[in-house]
Amino acid sequence: MIRNVLIITALTIIAAITWRFLSSDASQSRDRGPTPVVLHSVTTKPLEQTIEAIGSARAQESVTITGSVTEKIESIHFQQGQKVDKGTLLVSLNSEEEEAQLKAARVNLSEQKREYKRIENLVKQKSVSASELDRLQSSIDLANARIKEAQAKIADRRIRAPFSGQLGLRFVSPGALLSPGDSITTLDKIDQLEVEFEMAETYLPYIQPNQSLNAISNAYPKLNFNGQIKTLDSRIDNTTRSIRVRATIDNQDQKLKPGMMLVLRIISEQRQAIMIPEEAIFMRAKQHYVYIVDKNMVVNERAIKVGLRTRGEVEVIEGLKDGEQIVHQGLLKVRPGSQVEAQVETWREGA
Repeated sequence: MIRNVLIITALTIIAAITWRFLSSDASQSRDRGPTPVVLHSVTTKPLEQTIEAIGSARAQESVTITGSVTEKIESIHFQQGQKVDKGTLLVSLNSEEEEAQLKAARVNLSEQKREYKRIENLVKQKSVSASELDRLQSSIDLANARIKEAQAKIADRRIRAPFSGQLGLRFVSPGALLSPGDSITTLDKIDQLEVEFEMAETYLPYIQPNQSLNAISNAYPKLNFNGQIKTLDSRIDNTTRSIRVRATIDNQDQKLKPGMMLVLRIISEQRQAIMIPEEAIFMRAKQHYVYIVDKNMVVNERAIKVGLRTRGEVEVIEGLKDGEQIVHQGLLKVRPGSQVEAQVETWREGA
């Protein structure tokens, strides 16, 4: 009997304490007023769907500068890493013998021309047969040919840049004997780079020549380099079911170097879409939801259907419309029916 009285007394005390606690909590909740949250205004904005690929950059024109004759290097006219124009003299090889041959050929030509004029006057006087002029003309032609031959030999000993570009490291020194095929330096035209990459055949409807693209390098992750698709291969690879694509990348400041790995982004589709911060979305039982805020600043739960995801944003296909307000920050502090007040929006696009 006494035990039952004690149990009833204890339960009564617990109930009283609980009622007092709940009453106090409710009173404090009323005193706090609306819950402060950050809101986001739903708007429609442009959405770009992109295709990504990876490729290696290479120079638009690239060559290893070599000699074509065996000769001693007389002088070097370039600096390593120098930018040069087409035709710039890079290396002079010894050409004393060839210059002597050229001088002798020119002297011989002058003599043959003087002899031709002398015989021509004699032919007019009918003192010499006209066939003698034919012989002298052949001698003049031969002298001209020997001049051109000597000039060509000298040109072989003057090594020039075949196109405008940037030189690489130097591999030879003055006084060294240069043989055909020996590397002198490299020359690359890099104000525009080429990049070749592969794309799955399913992307064929979205890529075409002259289409714009952007390139990003690990060396400059915050820079976008503009480019353009130049051509597509004429066939699909039977093994990989992919197509090779060749593009050019603008590189006027020459930050990019041949051999760099580039991430290429091609815009395959552009449209208007409702995009909201991904932080504003929560899930329950595989369904996406947001907290919608009505004109009375009361929170309600709404199911949405999502689409593409970009950096920090999610496309909403169904469930929201322009002008509506949703809770962006502070989701854990509210529930359906909560009264809220707006704080300053801290979210920025791409954050």
